[in-house]
Amino acid sequence: MKSLRFLLGLAALPAAGVAAEGNFVEHFDTIYNSLTVEKRGSIVELRARARGSEALESAVDLSDPLQLVVHYTRSLYGALYLQPKPERVLMIGLGGAGFHRLFMAAYPDSLLQTVELDPKVLELCESRMQFKPTAKTPVTIMDGRMFVKRDRQQWDWLVLDAFRGGFVPPHLKTEEFYRECAARLTERGVFVSNLHATSQLYYSDLKTIQKVFPQVVLFEVGGRGNVIACAVKYREPVMTDPSRWVSASSLANPAFAGRLDLEGIKREYTPLPVAQIRAGRVLTDDFAPVEFLDALKSNNSDRKK
Repeated sequence: MKSLRFLLGLAALPAAGVAAEGNFVEHFDTIYNSLTVEKRGSIVELRARARGSEALESAVDLSDPLQLVVHYTRSLYGALYLQPKPERVLMIGLGGAGFHRLFMAAYPDSLLQTVELDPKVLELCESRMQFKPTAKTPVTIMDGRMFVKRDRQQWDWLVLDAFRGGFVPPHLKTEEFYRECAARLTERGVFVSNLHATSQLYYSDLKTIQKVFPQVVLFEVGGRGNVIACAVKYREPVMTDPSRWVSASSLANPAFAGRLDLEGIKREYTPLPVAQIRAGRVLTDDFAPVEFLDALKSNNSDRKK
């Protein structure tokens, strides 16, 4: 019988905590993921293998760890326009902690609590991508929904970025889960979700989020298939009109200089695809055909109609 250490993928070589020198490509299989870590120059990528291909989970530039290498992680900061003081942030999905480093440099007094299902992801993040959790950036190894259900704290941002091999586990995409998330937000808190806009699942995603959150704002990551949805549980004040948002200059932070273009993120704002959402299906714990819908590719050229 295989040991638990083997099943978790901790027996993969090289030994835990010992990264190969120079450029390298390593593969690790766990009970949750098939992972690839590749280093080219100063860039280290973490990818997940599934369906015969690899999906980029995260990346870090070891020569400038605050740089947001994966473009959509920049767009997550669109949440600043809805809640500009993220003192308490819950992030479901660690990846390579690409988001974490800049956030903590910009908001050193804030708490960034991460929940990650796969302990191997945390190990690789530490040993290959030079991420070190602190009291301000703790990482809990647990299913994200279980954490939200058990933990009763309130959060200014609740960020869902828990992809496994290119898709989010179905139980993290349902109306019931989103209601649990809404209950964990502060009065002016914002729910943030990284969506893939390349299939029919996207419209069901949005319809389900709208079922729970009265206001939803979208930031489309140009040419990359990602859309960041930011949602709030209040109806007033109106936050779906960018002209009412705070100015980008009021959100300026020394850590953002040369790394984060807040005006550019504001320009990523895109209207909701109303007609397509109307035709979508609300995802529930009893009906969440996530992988099936994700396989139904859609022509997204008219999403803004």
